[in-house]
Amino acid sequence: LIGGTNASEGNLIAGNGDIGIYLGNSGSNTIQGNFIGTTITGMAALSNANNGIYLINSPGNMVGGLAPTARNIISGNGGSGVYLSGSGTTGNLVQGNYIGTGSNGRLALPNAVDGVTVNSAAGNTIGGVIDGAGNLISGNRAGGVAMNGVGAANNLVQGNYIGTDVSGRLALGNMFSGITINGGSSNLVGGTAAAARNVLSANKLSGVLITTNSVGNLVQGNFIGVDGTGTNALGNVFNGISIDSASFNTVGGTTSGARNIISGNTGYGIEIFNATATGNSIQGNYIGPAVTG
Repeated sequence: LIGGTNASEGNLIAGNGDIGIYLGNSGSNTIQGNFIGTTITGMAALSNANNGIYLINSPGNMVGGLAPTARNIISGNGGSGVYLSGSGTTGNLVQGNYIGTGSNGRLALPNAVDGVTVNSAAGNTIGGVIDGAGNLISGNRAGGVAMNGVGAANNLVQGNYIGTDVSGRLALGNMFSGITINGGSSNLVGGTAAAARNVLSANKLSGVLITTNSVGNLVQGNFIGVDGTGTNALGNVFNGISIDSASFNTVGGTTSGARNIISGNTGYGIEIFNATATGNSIQGNYIGPAVTG
């Protein structure tokens, strides 16, 4: 246990010359209630020079938790906020954290790369469908969540605010796309239950980018370019969803729960481009309207 849920238990892990917390070949650890890369108030950066938290070949760990007191503030670091790497890094939960913001959830304290990077790691959950599981992943200098490499498969990204403040109503965009899947397969962004919905809005590129031989990913039930109410525009600066050189991915589905609301974006709602972007399915979405249709 690194930190804890009582006020006196959290650690201040900041100003170090490399990674804040490193887990190598380590399983079943819990990281809760810490300030990682910030000052003790969580309202100014005091950077670790590399990633805030780095897991390599480490399964079954918990970063954060469902209770507000379990929340880590993982911001201001010189790499990604959380970096999951390697085929052995599976079954990890990243839940309830503020990643790239101050402790009030309204101020950008960017990590220099992504909020969360998943590098060739499978079967991890970023957020979740239980109350309190969603992360706030905003204000970072690259993307919100990036899933890279052929081993980045069967990960779940659910229930998060990515690119907004903690209210889900104001812009606090990541500098790249809200979620990027680059070579990954069979990942689920959102889901058919309302609690699985991600709000992917106000990011400086696309809400979701699926690119470079990414196959069989599902994007379902999300608000992309609207606020957390689904009724007001809070657009991504480029497209809602970009599918570039990626095949057999599904956006939406045949049930109402699978419907994405893809509206308010500066570019296209959905753009599919380059010759190898084949076999993709766009089904049942609202593209342009509010959640009410």
